Amino acid sequence: MPYALNNGIRIHYHVEGNGPPLLMIHGWSDSLDDWYDHGYVDAMKSKYQMIMLDARGHGRSDKPHAPEAYNMDVVVSDVMAVQDHLGLDQAVYLGHSMGARIGFSLADIMPERFRAFILGSSSPGNDKPYRYHRRARRLNYGMERYLEGVESRGGRMEPEGHRDRFLANDALALSALTTAIGNSPGLESLLPNLDTPVLIYAGSNDAVHSSAQEAAESGPTASFASLTGLNHDGAFRRSDMVVPHVESFLDSLSR
Repeated sequence: MPYALNNGIRIHYHVEGNGPPLLMIHGWSDSLDDWYDHGYVDAMKSKYQMIMLDARGHGRSDKPHAPEAYNMDVVVSDVMAVQDHLGLDQAVYLGHSMGARIGFSLADIMPERFRAFILGSSSPGNDKPYRYHRRARRLNYGMERYLEGVESRGGRMEPEGHRDRFLANDALALSALTTAIGNSPGLESLLPNLDTPVLIYAGSNDAVHSSAQEAAESGPTASFASLTGLNHDGAFRRSDMVVPHVESFLDSLSR
C-alpha cells in the first residue's frame, strides 16, 4: 500500500489511470474507497491520473486524537507530502464536502501547486461552528452511539458495506477533526482574490447550495454547477451527474 509520510503521520493513497493528475479527497467519515464505489474511477481513469487520498483520521491513513493535529495548515501539508512523494509540481484538485473544505484551504495557502480546483458540496465560510462542536461531543461516545442518533432521524444507513465502513471509523479521531473544522476561520474573501480556475457544485436540495452558489458568484475565475434534485450525499454518490461537469470544466482548461 502506498503511503506518504508527513512529520511522522502516514497518509495513504491510491493512483489509478493515465493522463493529467487529478488529486482527490473524499468527505467526512468516508474514504478513498468511495471514489471506487460511486463510479468515479471507472468513469475517469481512462482520461486522468487519479490520485485519491485517505485524509488523516480516515481509511488507512493515521488517526491522531489531538484536535491540533487536524488544523487546516497541517491537513494542507498532508496533500503537499503526497504531491512531493509522487514528484508532482502541480495537479487539479477535486474534493467533496470535507474534501472541498480542504480544497478551499489549499487555494488559500498553496494555490501555486494547483492548476484548478473542483469543490463539491461546500462553501468557504464557517458561520456555524457550534454545529461542529456539537457533533464532536457526540462522537466522544463512540461510532455506534453516534450512528444510532443519525439513523433515528434518517433511517438505516445504506448500503451495508458503507454502514460497516462508517462504524469502523475511529470516533476520537473524527471528534478531533470535527473540533478543528469548527475552530477553523472562514475564507469568505478567498474567491474574489483568487486567480486559479474554480468549479463549485452542489445538489439543489443541499442546505449548502445557496452559500456555495453565492461563493462562486463572488469569484472572477469561479463557476457554479447546480445538480438538480440531489441532497448533500447524493451529490457524491451520483457520479453520473457530477463527472460530466468535472470533465467539461477540465476540458475548458486546455482551450
